[in-house]
Amino acid sequence: LASLTDSIMDSLISVMALGSILYADRPADAEHRWGHGKIEAVAALIQASVITGGSVFLVFSSVDRMVRPQPLVDHWLAIWVMLASLGLSGLLVFGQRRALQDVDSLTLEADHLNYGGDVLMNLGTLGVLFASLFGAPLWIDSVVAIIGAVFMATMAYSVFMKALNMLLDRELPHADRLLIIRDIEAHDAVLGWHDLRTRRHGDVYDISFDIEVDADSSLREAHNVAKDLEQTLVSRFSKCDVMIHVDPQGFPDDERHRVKGIHI
Repeated sequence: LASLTDSIMDSLISVMALGSILYADRPADAEHRWGHGKIEAVAALIQASVITGGSVFLVFSSVDRMVRPQPLVDHWLAIWVMLASLGLSGLLVFGQRRALQDVDSLTLEADHLNYGGDVLMNLGTLGVLFASLFGAPLWIDSVVAIIGAVFMATMAYSVFMKALNMLLDRELPHADRLLIIRDIEAHDAVLGWHDLRTRRHGDVYDISFDIEVDADSSLREAHNVAKDLEQTLVSRFSKCDVMIHVDPQGFPDDERHRVKGIHI
């Protein structure tokens, strides 16, 4: 029952995930100038909600089976079905892992976590079936189902937080920010920098920061510095929008500094 519930939800979620990926891949237009990438976060939130609902259902069903145990029948039929399911899920997880090496997609990552959980759940179901075949007590079925439900809920929480972070424009991971800072400071004409702001929508990074250059630089020279940095960052992050504000050295303050006490 745990595996069946999870598989039914997976089928529905995968159709939704496919639709969200196709929509997120649409180019920016007049009404969505930042693109459509955040639809992936919305889809991931729905995924997390559905998985959580399925987990709650499994817990109640498992407790009911503990109170009113029912003998397992047709063990070998169930075992062969689970072996087939395990093999197909394994192939799918392998394919998703390969795709994630080339595509930074929150929806695909969430689906990968989901089907990775399926593999573990199917292994647990197989273990229960074999144990029952050799006379294990009936309550072990409910216990494994509850463990699977807790695992599903934990996985849903991970997906939920990643989606929420994208929707709330959380900063990029610290390691990525350090790479950006390293590229900024490596440019000889940059005499200072501040107010680095980053976020992610879909598979696109938004990167915004101020640089300080020689106050006697011409407009063309200052523009070339910003252009060099933009090209460097685009070569590092294949999909990113870079916005650079140029200040003369010694004048780092303006109205765009939004975070009180933070000037980095």
